[in-house]
Amino acid sequence: MRSEDHRSEPSFGEPSPDRRLREEATAWFVRQAAGNFSEAERRRLEGWCAQSPAHARAFRQVRALWDAPELGYAAAQSLAAVDRQHRPARWWWPAWGTAAVAACLLLVMALGGQELMARLGADYRTGVGEQRAVTLSDQSIVTLNTDSAIAVRYHSDRRIVQLLRGEASFAVRPDPDRPFTVGSRGVETTALGTQFVVRADGDDVRVTVLNGSVQVTDRARPQDEVLRLSAGDQVSMKPDGAGSVVRVDAAADAAWLQHRLVFVRTPLAEVVRELARYHHGAIFVWNSALRSLPVTGIYNLSDPSQIVATLADTLPIHLVRLTDRVIIIR
Repeated sequence: MRSEDHRSEPSFGEPSPDRRLREEATAWFVRQAAGNFSEAERRRLEGWCAQSPAHARAFRQVRALWDAPELGYAAAQSLAAVDRQHRPARWWWPAWGTAAVAACLLLVMALGGQELMARLGADYRTGVGEQRAVTLSDQSIVTLNTDSAIAVRYHSDRRIVQLLRGEASFAVRPDPDRPFTVGSRGVETTALGTQFVVRADGDDVRVTVLNGSVQVTDRARPQDEVLRLSAGDQVSMKPDGAGSVVRVDAAADAAWLQHRLVFVRTPLAEVVRELARYHHGAIFVWNSALRSLPVTGIYNLSDPSQIVATLADTLPIHLVRLTDRVIIIR
């Protein structure tokens, strides 16, 4: 473990647009780049961009990536590789050509490129779809979920772990002389002999207690009361304050520790958002009528794209695969 005595939490500049907005902006741009973009669709796109400055900014950032010279070269190379292989009868490339490949590559760049800086300064990290268990010097165990990063700072009188990105479970070795605290987005969770999960989701930080209890504070709002959570409690800390403490099925919520995802009448849009965290690429729901479709089931995380295929077999949805990494539900 590296010495953390003089390390400060890295600052990554202006926050990137909300992931949902980036997904929607990228989907709009891909649809536009594919051709046959009708006047009605153009008006809907203009209306989408006009919803807020964040919407317009997200679309501008995605569009800027289109001009990157690397994109055209990579698209040509990808199309040439596809030409050397057998294509399914309904494959779309003949109609779209290089622009379609470039649009698909744009998806990956738009969704992933802006997040690379979040990993700088990490002592341990995972890639998309990867999970990793780390035993720290005091024998506490941190399990990082997909696309996550932590920085560890142990001192003689305290143990601090910064969750820089993503989600992690903390099984803490008790030491009353050295409290164990996890920091993320200014929210501090101090273990009181416990196992708990912290997830950074945009500007929100969610804390779920699996065993024991924790103490949760928000440095940005020192006037707020300190929250004490017990096993089965969960709270979401937002920029405008703490949400209500709710009781949850902690084992189901942390099923990712067993390489599973559990959904109970969860709207399809939320299911897709969760699956996208583990998928190398992007998954979109283009039919808004499907977003609230309830999903119940236990799914194996070994192949997220197979989970989508299973959903297509059991729900009234249709899948379109632009590439192995880009899936559209309609």
